[in-house]
Amino acid sequence: MEVNTERIMILLQRRYSAIRELDRLTSELEETIIRNDGISAAMVLQLREDEMEKADRCMEEIRQMGESDRESYEKVCSLVDVDPAKAVGGTKEEEKIFEIRRKTQAVIEKLRRTDQRLNFRVAGDKSFYKTAEPVR
Repeated sequence: MEVNTERIMILLQRRYSAIRELDRLTSELEETIIRNDGISAAMVLQLREDEMEKADRCMEEIRQMGESDRESYEKVCSLVDVDPAKAVGGTKEEEKIFEIRRKTQAVIEKLRRTDQRLNFRVAGDKSFYKTAEPVR
């Protein structure tokens, strides 16, 4: 069965948008924590959860596209599991897929740094990141 690379591209773009929104909300959460605004923080946390679910649903749908047969599985894996920094697409759609994945990875790294700062601020010595060097 032929894998719909255009659909994968669309789903990865939706995931990228959700992760960008998650990054924005994480920055907003950091600001609410600084202001000590618990009510706003709770609302922002719920919005963040919603965006995480959107991103997860996109990846779930992509993974399901690879469940029909071995060839589909290998194609999906070659598009979503390979290191996007080293990947080269054979078609325009595949090139766009790897471009979206590179942009997504950059946002995820920024998001991780913000989350680490936030986690240290809130949890201190009990931080999830306690073994990592604090990010400024």
